[in-house]
Amino acid sequence: MRYYDIRIFEKGGDPNKPFRYYSSLKNGVFNPGNLMIEFDIQRFGESTPQGESRVTIWGIGPKEMQQARQNMFGMTIKMWVGMSKGLPLAKPAQQGLVLEGTIWQVLGNWQGTELRTDLIITAGPVSSVNPAPLAPISLTLPWNKGIKLSVALERCFSLLSGYRFSINVSDRLVNDFDRPWFCGNLSSLAKDLNSFSKSIIKDAGYSGVEIAMVNGNEIRVFDNDFPNHQNKDSKISASDRSNNPTQIEFTDLIGQPTWVQFGRVSIPCVMRSDIQVGDYIRMPEKIRPMIQASSYSQFRDDAAFTGVFRVSSVRLLGNSRQPDANSWVTVIEAYPAVKLGAS
Repeated sequence: MRYYDIRIFEKGGDPNKPFRYYSSLKNGVFNPGNLMIEFDIQRFGESTPQGESRVTIWGIGPKEMQQARQNMFGMTIKMWVGMSKGLPLAKPAQQGLVLEGTIWQVLGNWQGTELRTDLIITAGPVSSVNPAPLAPISLTLPWNKGIKLSVALERCFSLLSGYRFSINVSDRLVNDFDRPWFCGNLSSLAKDLNSFSKSIIKDAGYSGVEIAMVNGNEIRVFDNDFPNHQNKDSKISASDRSNNPTQIEFTDLIGQPTWVQFGRVSIPCVMRSDIQVGDYIRMPEKIRPMIQASSYSQFRDDAAFTGVFRVSSVRLLGNSRQPDANSWVTVIEAYPAVKLGAS
């Protein structure tokens, strides 16, 4: 069955006592009377931002809608989605946390007998000092001559409270002159680093440095120069992710993967939480490219893509009440994985 769990917490409140709580389960059992929710959750590399995530909750009462509009602005939201037990191909192990962020806007709507609350959510660091609500943070990257980028980034992110960070970038990224960076947000830093890192490492197939928010509480920095990573043997490193790609089963697919632009494929899957930007996936084994309308039906049970791909963006789209399979999906965009040789 379609599973969701939404918890909204007051600023500075008890993390064990949510201000609002919505779930498709009641005492661990599917609740057929749960509220309908819709959502569009974005996961992307910060060098190519794609906007905020959105969650809509239907069926609330007038008092709750008014309280939401008045009080929820700036609160923290955590959301878990996936599949729970109840359907033959459901995989409860793939459910999990998909979003942790700050509520940027709260919109209430009342049409006829239908009431709903729309939440616009930003995932990532915002200022806790600036009095302006949800003000962007100021990042300083002290990347001086002879310093590795990984060291400069550790100094930069160590000033952020409440966020974990994982840095897996090439040790060849060493500056030959002082270049301090001052950025008003994470996206500006990611765009500059992506282009500047490619000017230092000019190997064919080098992806450049990318920054991604993982569920809103972890900052992931990575590139694909694995032989020159300092912690390439760690079980949580980018190198380990490339060596142990997540297997996409044929039964995970909702539709046929397709190219959306040169070198990038779109893969629609059943709703799942475990795929992040920077992860590696392996397409189903023993597949044949039988996608023509003239193919006999018994040959249309395979996908048309093989090999390992690196995830560039993930979009989670859901409507808990819409019955068709396309209303509860994770759309993965990825491109063929490229590994650089040792320098």
